[in-house]
Amino acid sequence: MPDLFSLQKLALEAAAQTAKTLLAGADRTVNFLSAQDVKLQADTDSERVIREQLAPTGLPVIGEELGGDPALFDGDALYWVVDPLDGTYNYLRDQPSTCVSIALMRGREPLCGVVHDFCGGRVYAGVVGAGVSINGTALKPQWAEKTENACLMTGFPAGADKSPEALALFTTRVRRFKKIRMIGSAALAAAYVGVGQADVYHEEFTNLWDVAAGLALVRAAGGFYSLKPTGAQPLSFTVWAAGKKEWLGDV
Repeated sequence: MPDLFSLQKLALEAAAQTAKTLLAGADRTVNFLSAQDVKLQADTDSERVIREQLAPTGLPVIGEELGGDPALFDGDALYWVVDPLDGTYNYLRDQPSTCVSIALMRGREPLCGVVHDFCGGRVYAGVVGAGVSINGTALKPQWAEKTENACLMTGFPAGADKSPEALALFTTRVRRFKKIRMIGSAALAAAYVGVGQADVYHEEFTNLWDVAAGLALVRAAGGFYSLKPTGAQPLSFTVWAAGKKEWLGDV
């Protein structure tokens, strides 16, 4: 097993460098626009910064903007999973819920994660088996004891089914929780669960790079997650993550 703490240190440095660039005001030229999604030049530029920073590890990278080999997910090799600017629309509109997300995975298993909330000034980090921290301070999440007191983080990614039938099923799944929050950043939403700022995260048709780092935080904190392929495209999943195993799934 490689030194996960050394690799996490590189991820922290890469995320910090990228966050500095984004805070300074990256290129907001719109490169792609659809009814449900937007991509900026800042997305691509940020991923290039991260890849340069991680290059000395020699490990392959799967990134939202510059791609990667989906077969890594079904193998047993180490690789990075990168979302250089999660919450692009928020960033475009100067809304605060946006971050840099970097995870180290071996096959299907997240090993460590970094979610750098550069607007909020918080860096969420975790190594599976060694716990989680915010800005370097270790903590133990205090998840709700009962479902009726739990906070669910969720959202509707660009590929989500928003038909009346799908929305009715969504309502059935989530109404058991006390509060429902949508912030427009899957990486931050999952990170909130990892450190106990929320209790459950759920989205459909979300991508591995959106959630890999957050899932690493959840596992590092002793929580649970499930990934169910949607079949829509490689590395697209229905995702649940929670402090309690009974909160996973559709019941």
